Amino acid sequence: MQDLKTKVWTRISLIALAAVLTAGVFAGGVLVRANVDAQDGTPVPRRTAYVDFLSLLKSDRLLLGKQQEMAESMQRQMDDIDKRFGKLIQEQARIRELNKPDTIAYRQAMNKQLELERQRYQEKLLFEQLTQAELRDFAIDRFKKLRNLAADIAKGKGYNEVLNIVRNIDDVTGGQNDFQALQQQLLVSPVLYYESAHDITDAVTKKADELWGETISFVVWDEETKAGGIQFSIVDPANPEEPGKPVVRNAAGEIEIRLGQQGAFKISVLDKEEPAVSPRDRVNWSKRGVNVGDLGASAGAYIAPEKFPPNGDTFTVTVRSMVDPTVSETVTIRLLDKDGKPMPAEEE
Repeated sequence: MQDLKTKVWTRISLIALAAVLTAGVFAGGVLVRANVDAQDGTPVPRRTAYVDFLSLLKSDRLLLGKQQEMAESMQRQMDDIDKRFGKLIQEQARIRELNKPDTIAYRQAMNKQLELERQRYQEKLLFEQLTQAELRDFAIDRFKKLRNLAADIAKGKGYNEVLNIVRNIDDVTGGQNDFQALQQQLLVSPVLYYESAHDITDAVTKKADELWGETISFVVWDEETKAGGIQFSIVDPANPEEPGKPVVRNAAGEIEIRLGQQGAFKISVLDKEEPAVSPRDRVNWSKRGVNVGDLGASAGAYIAPEKFPPNGDTFTVTVRSMVDPTVSETVTIRLLDKDGKPMPAEEE
């Protein structure tokens, strides 16, 4: 089953893209058209530039960051709603188990459980609608800024019109090869041929990076040198202020942690290839797995579970820059028993 967070990310990505498409911003493929006629009434020939605007929008770091921020916010909110209503629903389910179906107590518990399910769904739906509206407004604002930037660059190069093009049809169709895919391409861009010398996409991309690009990066894991990336140091509960040396990853590049162990994750954050300083070094930690322990979102503090999770002995930990949410790193964690041995085969 596809992970909920992946579904949220996909749905939010589509919202951002649909926001500008449904707003009619690509109508006729024309992004910008200056006054074609001169002030004295003499017609001025069109001088047309071309830009792959869809690729600009899909790679816009501010929009990507907003999408990631909204996806994680929605994930947290959905988890909170499930946790809050889950306890109440389980209470009613237990009452039903203790009573026969023809009793008043059973019917009352059933009605309460159904009402709680309805409230949970309604709360999730409301939050998702609010998230969609916020992201739609942000996407349209980013479109306008990128459109104005394309106009300024085009005018600076002597053009008086900009048409939208599609460099790679797969960016629009997702790799589909059918008539519907062709229709999608023509909807976004009716331009069938253009001279590449008049394609200003790269110039707009470069300027957008100068204006809105970020300089945050991570020291990522190097498979050859076995260095960098996410590190985990074990902490002695009796002396929590002095974490031990980082755990050496196994041959598969996994971090091995024993059941019940405490420690902290960390990663080196760079700003313009130099060590980042606060607050630009802020990161957010998250884990994916069921009953895999407790992880502090901001500090990376982690406490392993006391027993192996029901879905296996591995899970993933992801760190993401809070300054630039598009910068992230993920590592696989493998849990061992308290003697440092792997999960018994019969438990897998």
